Amino acid sequence: MAVDGSHAARVDARGRGIDPLAEQAANLLAKAIVTSRDRDALWARFHSLVIDEVTELEEAPIREALEAMERQGIRLEAVARVLNDSLGG
Repeated sequence: MAVDGSHAARVDARGRGIDPLAEQAANLLAKAIVTSRDRDALWARFHSLVIDEVTELEEAPIREALEAMERQGIRLEAVARVLNDSLGG
């Protein structure tokens, strides 16, 4: 993993309006990578954690909506059929 051009990347990220928390996370990750004995393993673990968190954030409102539908008596099998049909399956 190259660290070259990190200043340019930071300036570019700020110009695009990157979330301050994402920037802070990137800085912390960079510090961890610099001091790590196994950078590839650290990066792989971080990447996995990010993917898991993104998945959870994307799916949480969908799960809440499905639970609300179930409480209203709507069968999830019917919802799945409608989704399948609308997605061309």
